[in-house]
Amino acid sequence: MATSEVEPIELPRYVAFRAWRTVPVIARIESRRSGRLWGHWFSRITPKGAFRKLPLGRVVFVESNDEAERLIDRIRAGKDLPEEFVQKLHVID
Repeated sequence: MATSEVEPIELPRYVAFRAWRTVPVIARIESRRSGRLWGHWFSRITPKGAFRKLPLGRVVFVESNDEAERLIDRIRAGKDLPEEFVQKLHVID
């Protein structure tokens, strides 16, 4: 009997949400240990990234790593994220 090959699923590496009520955040997932997500938050408040616990619910997965890196580059350059993207984001508390 031949063994079927299964390709591993690539999990999203970036999520996005709004923190502090109005601030869009792009977060890079760094650790998935013990059911908790940790990663670097990038926002106008933390343009260089701050390592924090990530919210488990109500996040939007960024479609590709390239897109996420472009958004982080905009944040680091002091530019706003595209409004159509920000409108998709949920507020987390």
